[in-house]
Amino acid sequence: MMTANMLVKIKEAPPYTTELETPVLLNSLARASPDEKTGSYTFKVNQPTEVKPDFANVGAIEEAFKVSGSAAGVGVDQGTFSVNSYKLA
Repeated sequence: MMTANMLVKIKEAPPYTTELETPVLLNSLARASPDEKTGSYTFKVNQPTEVKPDFANVGAIEEAFKVSGSAAGVGVDQGTFSVNSYKLA
């Protein structure tokens, strides 16, 4: 890798088309995926726009509340947010 000068590969263009620039840049859930034809990463037209909630820890938290009998002193440092200032295509 180092002997063939392939440590850094300079790109000529971004991994999205001009039409996808705004949707990709405004969508925090947009992810690039490998393109087998070009050997590079690209963004697909249909990107997720909503986070699917994961309720895997709900049972453990409920059990902790049952044991302690109170929610005093318990903090949760996560949450969802919504941005309605733009509409994703």
